[in-house]
Amino acid sequence: MALEGSLQDMSLVDLFQVFRMGPKSGMLILQHEDKRGVIYVHEGRLLDAFVVQGVARTVIATRDEAVLSLLAWHEACFVFRHDLSVVGRPTRIEHDAEWLVLESMRRSTRTPVASTYQNLTIETRLQLSPLPNSAESSVSLDVDQWRILSHAANNEDLQTICAATNIDKERTFRIVNELLAIGLVEIAPPSKRRAPRPAVAPPTMPMAASSEPSSVTPPQHFTQPLNDCAKVAPTSTAVGRSLLTAIMRRVSEL
Repeated sequence: MALEGSLQDMSLVDLFQVFRMGPKSGMLILQHEDKRGVIYVHEGRLLDAFVVQGVARTVIATRDEAVLSLLAWHEACFVFRHDLSVVGRPTRIEHDAEWLVLESMRRSTRTPVASTYQNLTIETRLQLSPLPNSAESSVSLDVDQWRILSHAANNEDLQTICAATNIDKERTFRIVNELLAIGLVEIAPPSKRRAPRPAVAPPTMPMAASSEPSSVTPPQHFTQPLNDCAKVAPTSTAVGRSLLTAIMRRVSEL
C-alpha cells in the first residue's frame, strides 16, 4: 500500500523521520507544477535523488543538491512506493537526512519547518525523542545545540532554557526547530497538575456566653485517664527501682 499525501499534510522532514523509524525501503516521488523529484530510500537511509523539470524531463539537480532543493518545497503532492529493488542501487548521496535538513535550514532565510512547529512558546516544554536502535546519524551539532539538547533531557521549558544558556529567544526557537526537524527532541505533553487540597480550618473552641471569667469543669473522660496515670506512676517507678536494685545486687555477687 502506497503512502500518499501532500507536503502541507506531512512535510518532507516528517517523511524522513517516518522512513527512519520504519525503516522503509522504496521510492518517494514528489510533484510540484512542472517539476518532479525522486528520492530513493533503503532501510531509512537516503540513497539517491534527482529533480527534473518540464516535458523533456530536464535534470536540474541530483544527489545531495536534489534533496536540498526538495526540502525548499512547501507545496507538492507525494507518493511513496515500497520497492525492494532499491537494494541494488548505489549510494550517491554523501550526507544523511539529518545533515541535509540542517543544511537546508541554514541556507534558507525562512525556516522550512517553521509552519510545522509554529506553536512554540516560552512555556513549551521539551523532551528527548525515542530513537530506534537502528538509527545512526553523522550530523554534528554546534555548542549551542548541545547546550539546549542537554536541557531538553531535563524536560525544561524554553523560558528556563533561555535563562540557563543565556541564548536569546529568537535563536533558541530556531535551534529548537532544528532539533525537532532532525528528530532529536520533541514537544513534551502538558503535565497534569494535581488540584490543591482545600484548606481545612482548625477546630475552634466554643466561646463562653459571658465575658466574665468562669471556672470550667472538664468532662469526666478528660480527667479519668490523667487520674489513672497519676495512680499508676508511683507503682511503675517503684517496680523499676526494685528491678534495678536486684540487677545491681546480682552483678556484685558475680
